[in-house]
Amino acid sequence: MIKFDELTLDEIEEMEQLIGRSIDEAFVDGKPKGRALKVLVYIAKRRENPKFTLEDAGKLSQKEATQFFTEDSDPKE
Repeated sequence: MIKFDELTLDEIEEMEQLIGRSIDEAFVDGKPKGRALKVLVYIAKRRENPKFTLEDAGKLSQKEATQFFTEDSDPKE
C-alpha cells in the first residue's frame, strides 16, 4: 500500500509529468482517473520491482489498482 504523503518529491514530479496535470487536479471528483491510477500503481510497484513498467500497470484491474491506497491516504493533502 502507498500513502501519498510518503511519495518522494521526485515521484510526485514524475507522476505529474506522466499524468499531464497536478496530483490535485488528477484526483478531483468527476475527472477521468484511469491514467492517474495507472501512474500511481506504476510508481508504487516500481519501488518493489524496478523493472515494473507503465505498460505492466495498465494490465491490472481497477480492483488490483485500488489496493495500493490506504484508507487515510489523500492525494490532495
